[in-house]
Amino acid sequence: MEDQLIRLFLDNKILTEHQLNAALKEQKQTRELLIEVIIRLGLVDREKVSRIWAEATGHKYVDIKNQNVDARAVALVPHQMAERFQIMPVEINNGTIQIAMYNPGNIIAVDALRRVTRKDVDICVANVESINEAIAVHYRTGTVSASDEIDRLAAAALSGVSEADDNEPPTVRIIDLLIEKAVIDRATDIHISPDEKATRISFRIDGIMRPVNVLPRQIHSQIITRVKVMSGINIAEQRVPQDGKINYQYSGRYVDIRTSTSPTHNGENVVMRMLDKANIVMGMDRLGLDPKNHVKISELSKKPHGIVLSAGPTGSGKTTTLYSILQELDALEKNILTIEDPIEYRLPYIKQSQVNEKAGLDFAKAIRHFLRQDPDVILVGEIRDLETAKIAFQAAMTGHLVLSTIHTNDAASCIARLMDLGVESYLIPSSLRAVMAQRLVRRVCPNCAEDHELTEAEIEQYGIQNDGLVSEKRGRGCSNCGGTGYRGRSGIFEILNITPDISPLILQQVSSDVILMKAQEKGMQTMRENGLDKIKAGITTLSEVYRVTG
Repeated sequence: MEDQLIRLFLDNKILTEHQLNAALKEQKQTRELLIEVIIRLGLVDREKVSRIWAEATGHKYVDIKNQNVDARAVALVPHQMAERFQIMPVEINNGTIQIAMYNPGNIIAVDALRRVTRKDVDICVANVESINEAIAVHYRTGTVSASDEIDRLAAAALSGVSEADDNEPPTVRIIDLLIEKAVIDRATDIHISPDEKATRISFRIDGIMRPVNVLPRQIHSQIITRVKVMSGINIAEQRVPQDGKINYQYSGRYVDIRTSTSPTHNGENVVMRMLDKANIVMGMDRLGLDPKNHVKISELSKKPHGIVLSAGPTGSGKTTTLYSILQELDALEKNILTIEDPIEYRLPYIKQSQVNEKAGLDFAKAIRHFLRQDPDVILVGEIRDLETAKIAFQAAMTGHLVLSTIHTNDAASCIARLMDLGVESYLIPSSLRAVMAQRLVRRVCPNCAEDHELTEAEIEQYGIQNDGLVSEKRGRGCSNCGGTGYRGRSGIFEILNITPDISPLILQQVSSDVILMKAQEKGMQTMRENGLDKIKAGITTLSEVYRVTG
């Protein structure tokens, strides 16, 4: 299998001979399987391995995360067998059981399945990480839901009953269950919010807040104390905001959790930001870029010097886009340095540093130091002050490619934001190559999507009479999407290139509206227009595009 996969990677130009030789040298030292070295170094991700292997062996590829799993199929395959062979039952159809597996050539597993299930076996290929996650979710012991179990533990905590032989408080298990449920539900944030008479638990999933549990107000302080202990936060201090970090392991996955506490009238509010590395979608082909924008961003990544900015509010996917650009670069041939706050994802062959305000390491100081490290590419987590902006522009003018993020609503207003920080207008056209503004829209659930003809009232409400849009895909709601009709997110983009037509306008310090009009004259597609294209492609809905673009 391994030799055949390597040949496929080379033939399809997914892997270069240069990269393969580097992986072979590392393999001699680590003694790992070559394919595992290639994956660990970020040269090819596991999903791409699975897709190519499925195509090469003539099997269907399935995305287990977005697949409905038949409980009858799960019941036929013992948990121990599923874990041993890393297989996931999917469905039963006319006496045949469909099984997702990483290596369809595992004859021993297929024969064992035939004997145990007494059915014909239909093999499909899936990402091994997704298979392990599905096993953890669908083979969970017991029939009580996580929310019901949390309610039971809350009642136990209220009555002072311990749940384990070592007198472990129920709140310990409550927090563990909340984190595990958040991982399974793909939540990006857990909110623990005190009201006058209750503590409300909510998850942010696909950018939208969803209520999860309502717990007794009397155990709020116990819950907050447990979170603080796990996060390394001072439990005695309740008057000022505090930040902490949790490294959590669940079902073989490592989740970084950034904890923030804030005092309110009713008690301390806690937000736990989840960084589940298994759910980070990176790669230019997985951001939701249309072919035209894909080409534009790929060209920007090849610029020898200058600044490329990713713009948008918090949580709009800016950092993921920059990581994807870094993946386009050959880190074996370029010296790539990053300064981040925090480091969200470890990238092979790239030197990553984290801001440490207590030690005096901020963005500006890191860039100054980087310039003495012979860099080709510098990634700066965020341009948030004049000092950082000035040093970033100096780096760009002295032969380096600088990637960074900035908080603005759209691409054109980035120019005004830089001037507001204090950057001289004459510096911007000479160094800034492009601004990529983006938002994240929810994807229509593929399992329950159906066509919906737009009414005249909807067409008039959204002002799309001249856009040729008469219908859209909508999810009716199912167990796969939690009844919302949406599952997962995709980016919508606008890319403002600083061309000879735009540069004079920047020097004249005209308004953002004037820059936007000129860019549109020259063919720039706005985020809303990009969103309308995604509606026509059945990816998202009108309400989603207008929700994020105003």
